[in-house]
Amino acid sequence: MPAIPKTMRAAVTHGAGDVKIEEIPVPAYEPDQVLVKVAACGVCGTDLHILDGHMAPMWPPYYPFIQGHEWCGTVAAVGSACKTDLKPGDRVIMEPTIGCGRCQNCRQGSYHLCLETGRKGGGYKLLGHTADGAFSEYGAAPPIQLHKMPDAMTWEQAVITNQVVIALHALDRGRLEPADRVAVLGPGLLGLSVLQLARACGASRTYVTGRGYRLALARELGADVVIDITKEDPVKIVMADTGGRGVDLAIECAGPPESMRQAVALARRGGRVVLEGINGGKEVPFPTDRIVLDEITLIGSRGSPNCYPRAIRLIMDGHVDAKKMLTHTFPLADFHEAVRMFKAREDGVMRVMITP
Repeated sequence: MPAIPKTMRAAVTHGAGDVKIEEIPVPAYEPDQVLVKVAACGVCGTDLHILDGHMAPMWPPYYPFIQGHEWCGTVAAVGSACKTDLKPGDRVIMEPTIGCGRCQNCRQGSYHLCLETGRKGGGYKLLGHTADGAFSEYGAAPPIQLHKMPDAMTWEQAVITNQVVIALHALDRGRLEPADRVAVLGPGLLGLSVLQLARACGASRTYVTGRGYRLALARELGADVVIDITKEDPVKIVMADTGGRGVDLAIECAGPPESMRQAVALARRGGRVVLEGINGGKEVPFPTDRIVLDEITLIGSRGSPNCYPRAIRLIMDGHVDAKKMLTHTFPLADFHEAVRMFKAREDGVMRVMITP
C-alpha cells in the first residue's frame, strides 16, 4: 500500500445546501479502528435530505460535516488494538450503523435500533448521518463494520450492496415465503432491489407501481405486472389480477401518504404490509377497521442489521443486476453536478457513484 498522506480531499457540508470540496486532514483513526482508502461512495436519497438541512440537527448533529454512508474501499491501515483478520490491501464494504453494544436491543442483534440513539456520548453512531461519512478520499470505521469483498466483486456491486441489504431486511420483516404474491410500491433503487430479491426468493408473482423510466426498468428486471400510477389504479389492477384476493405481501418503498394507503388496500385478508418509505413526518390516515377485521399486519422497517453477508452472496450469485441500477459515476470534484443530476432524475439516473 502507498504511504498514507496527511491530508485528503472531501466534500464538506457547512450548512443547508452549502458543500465545498476542501483539503482536510486524513481521519486520525483510533487504535480500535481501520483506515480505508475510499474507492467509491453512493449518493442516496437520504443524502439529499441531509444536504438540504431537512434532517438537522438529528442528521447531522454538527457542522462542518462529511456525508456519504454507502462507501467501499481498500484497507490502508489497521489500528493496533483491532481484533480482526483484515489487513492492508483488503477490499471492504462499510456498514454504517454502529450500536453501543450494551443496550437490550444491541444485545438482541437489533443494533440498528440501539437505545442510545440520540444520546450524546451514548455509543451509537450512524456514519454519514451522525458521524463523518466518506464523500472523501479516506474513511475510518471499527473492523466489525467492514465486510470483506469477494475477489470478483466490482466497486459498483459493492456500492449497490448498501441498498440491497435494506431491501433484504424489509423482506425479512415481511416474512416473505415461497409462492407469495408481492407488490412493490415505488421503483427506486430500494424498490427494484426488493423486486429482484423477492423473485430470487420464490415470489410467484410480482407487481410494481410507479411511473416513468424507472417503471420500465422494473419490467426489464422481471416484474410480472407494472402499473403506471399516472394512468392506472393499482388497487383495481391488482385485485383484478388476483381474483379480488390481493397480495400476500406489499412493500411500500416510496413514502407518499397515498402510496402507504394503497399498500394496505393491496393486501389480502391476513396479509402483511411493510412500510419502508419516509414521508417527512406527514401523518397518514389508515383504514383501521379493515386492518383490524382483516388482520392485516402493518410492519415498519429500517436499516439492515445482520444482512451484509447474505446480500453479498445474493449479488455474487447473479440475483441483483448492479449494471442496470448504478447508472452514473462522477469524480469527487464534480460532486455538485452528481447531486444535481440525481435530484433532477436526469438521463435515466438510478444511483450515482462518487469516486474520490
